Amino acid sequence: MIIKSKDDCQDQIDYLTDLLERDFSDKKKSLIERELKYLYSGKKGEETSAYYLEFDFRKSSNWALIHDLRLEHDGDVAQIDHLLIGRMMDVYVIESKNFNSGVSISDEGDFSYFYKNRPYSIPSPIAQNERHIRLLDRFLTANQLLPKRLGMTLNPNYRNIVLVSPKSRLTKPKQGTYDCSGVMKSDQFLERFTDDLSTGSMLNLAKVISQQSLHSFAERLALSHEPITVNYLAKFGLEESDSFKVDAVELDQTDVPECPKCKKEMVKRSANRGKNIDAEFWGCRDFPNCRGVIKIEKPEKIEVTELSMPDGTPPLCPKCDGDMTKRSSKKGKNPGQMFWGCNNFPKCFGSRAL
Repeated sequence: MIIKSKDDCQDQIDYLTDLLERDFSDKKKSLIERELKYLYSGKKGEETSAYYLEFDFRKSSNWALIHDLRLEHDGDVAQIDHLLIGRMMDVYVIESKNFNSGVSISDEGDFSYFYKNRPYSIPSPIAQNERHIRLLDRFLTANQLLPKRLGMTLNPNYRNIVLVSPKSRLTKPKQGTYDCSGVMKSDQFLERFTDDLSTGSMLNLAKVISQQSLHSFAERLALSHEPITVNYLAKFGLEESDSFKVDAVELDQTDVPECPKCKKEMVKRSANRGKNIDAEFWGCRDFPNCRGVIKIEKPEKIEVTELSMPDGTPPLCPKCDGDMTKRSSKKGKNPGQMFWGCNNFPKCFGSRAL
């Protein structure tokens, strides 16, 4: 059963994408682009692992699945990608990694990822996940969240798992002192899980909790999630000013078009340089992966003169359902022509013919 889904990071991606379009130095933009790449990569890796985990466990009442759990305790933080909890208090703490070109583990446990066929050393995700497990254990104990049976607290059996994309090349040592058996491709986890069940001790049966207790324990843990808030202006050393402040655009969902290239939802943006500076346009939400745009035609500027209302109730605006006023066009193709114009003009350009 799924207790918590991954937090949506699309707002962060949109914000960074808007910052990227502002008039900053190339050095600042490279920092923003790197952050965007990190978000896209992490999102893809977690979504891939989540797909396989949910396929195998979403219908099970004996296992609870929590995605994207961030815990804070005594000044320390643990960002756990996936948590799989069973009724015998087996707790799989799962870290997701997205290595497009592959990852290699040496006999000594050193991790390297490949980019353009060149290896680059990275911190050990096994050691990183071990720190997450220690903080999780301290957090559960300090907050008295662990279930009890016959008055005895049931201690979890933690398992450290690192999942990489099924498309990645994974090279592990055949022998060595470093145990990297917990590192595997996402589509291989079920095989590892089945092996663990078959080799489990019968003593674990003494720790079996009910399905209701499992659900309650997992829900209380998920409620401890502390969403992260990043001040990107401070992180990148940017000063907030009216020249680049990113304003949210509230739109009716029905007014948002699809991207002509990838069919995803679009976001309203404005150009910050070039001959069309300040011009608004629709940009693909998946930018920079997709650069689909739709030009927004500016409504014809109309000077209006409000006239006295005739007898009867005026119609409602077809765009915002606001009240309308009888007006006459002073410019454009049909000067002098009467029409119903929205009272919310110029915020709304709704009109009706007489």
